[in-house]
Amino acid sequence: MAQSFADYPNISNPECVWTPLREWGGLPNVKWCEETLCSIIAEPANTWSNLAYLVVAGWLWWFTRKDESRTLRFWAPVAFWVGLTSFVYHATVSFLTQVLDFWGMYFFFGLILLLNLLRMGKLSPEKLFKTLYLSIGSLTVFTVIVAKLNLPVQGIVAVMIGLTLLTEVLASRSASGKVSHGFFGVSLLFITIAVAFSGSDASGLRCDPKDHVFQGHALWHVFGSISMAFAHLHYRQFKPLFR
Repeated sequence: MAQSFADYPNISNPECVWTPLREWGGLPNVKWCEETLCSIIAEPANTWSNLAYLVVAGWLWWFTRKDESRTLRFWAPVAFWVGLTSFVYHATVSFLTQVLDFWGMYFFFGLILLLNLLRMGKLSPEKLFKTLYLSIGSLTVFTVIVAKLNLPVQGIVAVMIGLTLLTEVLASRSASGKVSHGFFGVSLLFITIAVAFSGSDASGLRCDPKDHVFQGHALWHVFGSISMAFAHLHYRQFKPLFR
């Protein structure tokens, strides 16, 4: 089970810089293991680990900078937004920035789901980005509603991962040519490891609040960023479908 906010007095300490934001917008629906410090960076491990996404974003920018496909070049800003929004969330630990964090994640999960629909012929390339932005906005609003109903918003990400696997299978079956799944398998391996570490954090299976270097959720960020890089390599093989 997730950690109790009562175990982290700095969450509501009036002397801490982010307490007014938490009082105004509310607390997130979950508290990860790491101790909340009375500092600008409230959760050091969970915050700084997001630099892994920014490193991947830099690599993706360099790797795709000469691609004519806007879709392939878009992966770099996706990784950047995922890392930046998660950085802000864990630095502040508030409900408003948690919603921002989910907004960032929807860029990635929304993109790969729509790319699979494009491969299946269910979406045209011309409508990809319009549909993506509409989906991100709708999912963000849905996240707020789910949170206000005291339901676990983390389940939304779990559902999107499941839909990614399902649509990958369907898209591969409908493909006219051979689809290589080597990079996809590596990406799946890393996201599985990421989920396992994050789950161990949320469940308390592996929890040392005062360890500001190695945290399960921080490792979710690191392995998740690596998974994103390999996911991009997987989708490059469908470049002829992108316009």
